[in-house]
Amino acid sequence: MNKKILYAGIMSAIAIISVLIVSSNDAAPPASVSASQYLEHNLILKQKLSEAEISMSSPIRLQTPDEITQYCSFFADSEKQKLVEYCTSTELKDKDGNFLGNIHMVGLKDVPQMVLVLVQTDPTMSKIDSVKKIFNVVIQELVCKCWADVKPDNFENIDGWVDGMRDFHTSDTQTHSKSKQLVLEGKTLQLEAYDK
Repeated sequence: MNKKILYAGIMSAIAIISVLIVSSNDAAPPASVSASQYLEHNLILKQKLSEAEISMSSPIRLQTPDEITQYCSFFADSEKQKLVEYCTSTELKDKDGNFLGNIHMVGLKDVPQMVLVLVQTDPTMSKIDSVKKIFNVVIQELVCKCWADVKPDNFENIDGWVDGMRDFHTSDTQTHSKSKQLVLEGKTLQLEAYDK
């Protein structure tokens, strides 16, 4: 099955909320680091999400230029897309086995530089609790457990940030909303909501 068609079909009838986490670490990774860092991050997320009653599949590893082009073309900007040398993709399901979305990690062969979390829900965002669980786990495990101390953009917690995006997006007729970028521990976070 062609994954691009699958994503387009799923996105045509639902709202997608995504969080983009970008590492601002421009230094080259140490020579001892390998693609296992992708697997390590995915294992941590899988364990923590299971504690929140969300299952995450084992990651599919995509690393050849053809695989990257076919399944990991996330950027319209060709210069940004050139930075994607390696990609992992996982699938998320709720406790009843219903599809919730995907987590993609992309970057250099040695180190993930970006995490894209795509969570689907209906246009009224009735699955907002699942969205919050997923984003809480991803941000706390891959960015920092410092949200309560920093309160970026005056949001008390991650749930408040997600609620703010939901309220903003559902109060307007636009089909695409984007939050301000937040920076935590040198990583940039941004929420987007799409009606497809």
